[in-house]
Amino acid sequence: MAPPRYELTLHRPISRSLLDVIETRFDHVSTPGADGTVLVVDNVDQASVRALLTLLWDTGHHVLAFEEKTA
Repeated sequence: MAPPRYELTLHRPISRSLLDVIETRFDHVSTPGADGTVLVVDNVDQASVRALLTLLWDTGHHVLAFEEKTA
């Protein structure tokens, strides 16, 4: 079974400083789109997902979509 991959679509681009914080806290993070509104996190557990969502909400980001992707 492949590790979970989560894709979060945000209302607006994520700032570089916040992305730096997220990359420090979570091992496998990427923003595949050029505009920075999609955040992909690999191999995290539910507690980590909740922490990430809380961090985004606390910094004023609105999550439009949250999907678990399978390989």
